[in-house]
Amino acid sequence: MYDKKLVKLLRNASILLQIKGENIFKANAYSNAADIIESQQLDVAELVQNGKLGEIKGFGEALVKKITEYVQTGKMSFYEKLISEVPEELIKITKIPGIGPKKTKQLYEKLGIRTIEDLEKACIEGKIASLKGFSEKTQEILLNSIQHIKAWKGKKQLFACFQEGENVASILRSTPAVEEFSIVGEMRRYTEVISNVEFLVACESPEPVIDVFKSKYSIAVEENLLKFETDEEISVVIHFSNPENYHWQLHNLTASDEYLNHFQQYFEEKTNSRFNLLVFPLKDHKLQSERQIFDLLDLQYIPPELREKAIAIEKAKAREIPRLVDEKDLKGMIHVHSTWSDGFNSIEQMAIAAKNLGFEYIAICDHSQTARYANGLEPERVLQQHKEIDELNSKGLGIRILKGIESDILPDGSLDYSEDILRQFDLVVASVHSHFKMTKSEMTRRIIYAIMSPYTHILGHPTGRLLLARDSYEVDVKEIIDAAADYGKIIELNANPYRLDLPWEYLMYAKEKGVRISINPDSHDYNSLVDVFYGVKFARKGWLEPKDVVNCLSVDDFMSYIKSIGKQ
Repeated sequence: MYDKKLVKLLRNASILLQIKGENIFKANAYSNAADIIESQQLDVAELVQNGKLGEIKGFGEALVKKITEYVQTGKMSFYEKLISEVPEELIKITKIPGIGPKKTKQLYEKLGIRTIEDLEKACIEGKIASLKGFSEKTQEILLNSIQHIKAWKGKKQLFACFQEGENVASILRSTPAVEEFSIVGEMRRYTEVISNVEFLVACESPEPVIDVFKSKYSIAVEENLLKFETDEEISVVIHFSNPENYHWQLHNLTASDEYLNHFQQYFEEKTNSRFNLLVFPLKDHKLQSERQIFDLLDLQYIPPELREKAIAIEKAKAREIPRLVDEKDLKGMIHVHSTWSDGFNSIEQMAIAAKNLGFEYIAICDHSQTARYANGLEPERVLQQHKEIDELNSKGLGIRILKGIESDILPDGSLDYSEDILRQFDLVVASVHSHFKMTKSEMTRRIIYAIMSPYTHILGHPTGRLLLARDSYEVDVKEIIDAAADYGKIIELNANPYRLDLPWEYLMYAKEKGVRISINPDSHDYNSLVDVFYGVKFARKGWLEPKDVVNCLSVDDFMSYIKSIGKQ
């Protein structure tokens, strides 16, 4: 397991060096090292211990010395000196869209801005527009971005919470006083953005558990609750229950307010008993499992992901909860990138990694020629890549490699290759990567035009959102889904944990319209192929069944389906 704190420190060092005005190559050495550690999951401590860190490309003598100090002491004196020279709070400003290290340096040096609050005040006072390279429009955009940051404060992406949650879970597993435990709340429902990482713990007495966490974190204790914040600034809440009420609380603490209110009403009508959130009211029954609750109430079992809306209870009453898609149903790994564009691993490495995860086929969908920033493929490189894929398929790797592309949707809605090139691909994922500021009608028209292309098979990351970083562009999503239904096209559920796009509410609408979904990781390295499983959980939240997900098909059936699309 790689050291996340070290990766964060190296990335922060790179940003601060740029703000300080150091040579860009020196600054990039730190961020590049962080990328290598993360993408290759390097155990830096072991490499330092064996004296092998310097053998890895990108780790020069000076950097190895600094990392060795960190491994041995938990600190890096170079970084401590750096933050004494450049305020560490400036890093948060660089994360604002449109404001990188260079502009942050200007804001710091010209206006003395150190924090986001300083920046907001300067925007309100009109000081930003007077700076070179800024304008009143920039100032307005900055203020809007700051409002988003405030609205998102305390929120974290689902995947980050699961990573931290696993650390908490490992502590709970090794604590003898813990009889049972489970995640609850938003995480168990697989909500894309999380306020708190919540656990429910069954134990006779919470004190021994509290003592364990007290030795590791700065904690706050309330009645039947333990709260603390991790090193990654993620809020954790642990609920305590006696073993008798554990399964009842597991159900109730998982639910959204809307679901729970409807459940409470149904429970009281069905049992003629008063609902209690924490204590199971039916004294004649001893709960052995969460499923038993549903059996006692004559309800079909409702998976945790569906416990958002009241409709789940109505469907459970009617025995209409479908068999939702599961990880084992997926056969195809669609929309992954390789070193041909901006990926970190070769096509062969990506294919073997997908095979090892149990997949039958993989579609390489590198960036197209317009995406110069991502080393997009010009037509001649497309043909070269296809030759490599043919050679790899002839080697018998045990997985079929498909010739895909992620083609940019241009502002007018056209794809960025000629028809002669487009017809060379096994499948085309069409995505918007630029010109986000169109009006709603313009963007909707643009995407529908791309959907109408006979060469488009899948619409990629349909709303363009980046969770807690960028809102969706203005687009009529239902109109887009309607167009996909009309033209028989597939819509992507981009499983990249920063996206999870299409939003789950629209997955439900797509299902109603008969639009098939492709659950795609959008991976740029083989370690992130597993992101597809976040997508599966999110698909379940949208009520998707295996028949709704196109990459649940075998490779032959998938290719037959893809070929049928252009004929509709």
